[in-house]
Amino acid sequence: MSQDPLIGRTLRNRYKIIELLGSGGFGYTYKAKDLDLPRQPTCVVKHFKPKNLAPNKMPVAQRLFDSEAQTLYKLGNENNQIPKLCAHFEEDSQFYLVQELIEGHDLTKEIIVGSCKSEQVVFKLLKDILEVLAFVHQNNVIHRDIKPENLRRRLKDGKIVLIDFGAVKEISAMSVNSEGETSLTVAIGTPGYMPPEQQACRPRFSSDIYAVGIICFQALTGLETKKLPRDFNTGELCCDLFSECTQINPDFKAVLDTMVRFYYSQRYLDATVALQALEPLLPIYQASTTVQTPLTNLSPPSQTLQTPNSTTAQSQTVVTSVRTPISSSPVQQSFLERILQALQ
Repeated sequence: MSQDPLIGRTLRNRYKIIELLGSGGFGYTYKAKDLDLPRQPTCVVKHFKPKNLAPNKMPVAQRLFDSEAQTLYKLGNENNQIPKLCAHFEEDSQFYLVQELIEGHDLTKEIIVGSCKSEQVVFKLLKDILEVLAFVHQNNVIHRDIKPENLRRRLKDGKIVLIDFGAVKEISAMSVNSEGETSLTVAIGTPGYMPPEQQACRPRFSSDIYAVGIICFQALTGLETKKLPRDFNTGELCCDLFSECTQINPDFKAVLDTMVRFYYSQRYLDATVALQALEPLLPIYQASTTVQTPLTNLSPPSQTLQTPNSTTAQSQTVVTSVRTPISSSPVQQSFLERILQALQ
C-alpha cells in the first residue's frame, strides 16, 4: 500500500503531517506538528475531502465550512471540555481544520460488549456527559453524532471531552438546486444512536439526549446498540427486559427511560433539563464518585472529521414524569406508522 500523500507534507507552511489517525467517508484525520510554536507541539489536522463534491456545491461548502469553524472556535474557547480550534483554511481547493489534540482514550475503552457497569458508574458518566452537552445546547448547537467514539476521557484530569461535531458532513450530504438552495440528502449521525427524527434529517436537542441515553443502556447491559430489544409495535426500547435495569434505582431508571423515548417531544428538551432531572438523585450517588477507567497508556484513537451545526431551539414538551410501561401501552400501530407520526 502506498503511503498517504499528505504524510510528510507541511500545510500552510506550518502544520507538518506526521501520522494518519483515521479516515471516513467525509475525510481524513492526521496527527501533525505545529512548526511555528516552541517545542513544535502535536495537533490534529482534519482534511475534509468528501467524495464527488460537485462544482456547484463549492461556494455553499465554503460558507458552511467557515460558519461551522466559527462555532467550533467559540465552543472550544469557552469550554475546556471541547477541543480548541487552532486554524481553519482552504489550500489547493481542499478544506482543513486544525484542533487541539486530546491525549487520552475514547469511551469504547470503557463501554465494552459483555461488561456491565454499575449504576453508580453510569450515573457519574451520565452527569459528566450532560454537563458538557448542556453548554453545547445553551449555545444553540446540536452535536448530532454522540457515541462512545466521540467522547474522550482526557488523560491529565479524567474529564470527558466532546469531539467530532456532525455538521461539516452536511457539505457532502447536501444537494443544491438551480437557485442555490440547499437541502440534505442523507441523515447525519451514526446508526444505533440516531432517533427517528434525526434519521429524517430533522435533528433536535433531544436527539442528542436520545444518543446519551443509548450509551447509558449500553454501559448498564453490556449490549451492542443493535441488540438492545425494542417493542415491534411501538419502537420503544424495552428497558424492563434488562435484569440490570430492573435492579437500579427506579427514579434513575425513569430518567434513562425518558431520555430514549421514541417521540422526541416525550424526551427531555435538552441537556440542561436532563441535568435538572438528575439533581434529586445526587445525594444517593455522591458516595460513589470514582469512575471506572481502563489502562491510561493507550495511544489516542482517531478523531473523525465533523463539526457542529448552529441550530435554533425547537419547541418541545418537557417530560419529567415516569414513563408508562410498554406492556400497558394501548398503541397498536406498526413501527413504520409510528415513525411517520413522530415526524408530523
